[in-house]
Amino acid sequence: MCTPSLVLLVEDHADSRELLEEFLTMEGFAVETAGNGQTAWERLRRPPCPDAVLLDLMMPVMSGWELMRHVREDATLNALPVVVVSGAGSSQPLPDGVQAAVPKPVDLWELRATLARVVNAAG
Repeated sequence: MCTPSLVLLVEDHADSRELLEEFLTMEGFAVETAGNGQTAWERLRRPPCPDAVLLDLMMPVMSGWELMRHVREDATLNALPVVVVSGAGSSQPLPDGVQAAVPKPVDLWELRATLARVVNAAG
């Protein structure tokens, strides 16, 4: 029996976080959540490492850009697949090391397909 891919969902808006967590769980992913980049960073420093991170960029406490900088500077995490889910708009550059981006409002089926592709490519 295969274990589901573990996804760390980093989103500051509780309603969005809950909706995405519920959808991804129904789609067969194991999901852990964080409400900001600082909480996500603390989680990433503990095993097990998730198979992928879904990351909002615009958050309080620690932004997605700051979290990505920490992740890419950490030798144990720098290959971690990251999918940005953000309403920041296409005019803003994505942080280095992001594998894919899904705009807000989120098309759930696009998100699922993108996440599955990124997880499968990494593992």
